[in-house]
Amino acid sequence: MNLRQIEVFYAVMQAGTVSGAAKQLHVSQPNITRVLAHTEQQLGFTLFDRIKGRLVPTQEAQSLITEAEKIYQQLGQFRSLTSKLKHGQHHLRIGSPPILASGFLAPVIAEVCNNTDYTLEVCTANRDELIDGLVKNELDLAVCFGEESASSIVQDTLLNTEMKVLTPAETIAQHSVTLQELLESSLPLVGLDTRDPLGFQLHQSIHAVAPNFHPKVSVRSYNVAAEMVVHGAANAIIDPWTAKHYQSYPQLQCASLMPAIPVNVSLIYCQHYPLSVSAKWFAERLQEAARQGV
Repeated sequence: MNLRQIEVFYAVMQAGTVSGAAKQLHVSQPNITRVLAHTEQQLGFTLFDRIKGRLVPTQEAQSLITEAEKIYQQLGQFRSLTSKLKHGQHHLRIGSPPILASGFLAPVIAEVCNNTDYTLEVCTANRDELIDGLVKNELDLAVCFGEESASSIVQDTLLNTEMKVLTPAETIAQHSVTLQELLESSLPLVGLDTRDPLGFQLHQSIHAVAPNFHPKVSVRSYNVAAEMVVHGAANAIIDPWTAKHYQSYPQLQCASLMPAIPVNVSLIYCQHYPLSVSAKWFAERLQEAARQGV
């Protein structure tokens, strides 16, 4: 018996009539009759006795029903699995640096949680750790700074923006400032760790203007750089999300840097594990958020 024959046999056993089985399987009655007759011919014995309009299972049919039911249940599970794959597994593992997780991803994740049945895991780590997680299939996708990627990583640019200047309010009362002005300020300029993509870009920009510059204080966290400004101890050049958070502080001034230091945010995933339907759907939400701006 093939799967179709088992399916018809099980439906007839459940319904007790050809019409009931046809209704259950959404096919015509003649279709059920043909499959059943062909099955009995192949088997060489009768499965049902026709008694007063009903199909009464024979002893042979009773012997088959337990195994047929197991197969039918497995077939149902298989169909359920294919349906899930078609619509996407509604669970996502997302990686991001902390500032992008809180500044860029959080509103998107909140919308997804409020309006869908998706469940999400968010892992915060640096770029190298995120790539390692993608390669090991511990993450479905990641959002990070920069456009460079490893050979096994697919990269799609989500948005292009620029770094911002944060200073004590009385230090620079203007909407834009040059890197040279910051370096000549009475307050030191906080350095960012060069292992960080934005820190490396900042380092290159500073050394193009002042090759011998050495920061008095260097930090890995953009928030720590901003807190140095809050305490009136330094000026800082930071990412736009941290700047947006701190610009509401009355003692601080947020300004543009001239010329600008670009900030590129990318969606990355491993080419060995192409994005699932759900991951593609989430990526579209990220692209939509990016189009709406920082």
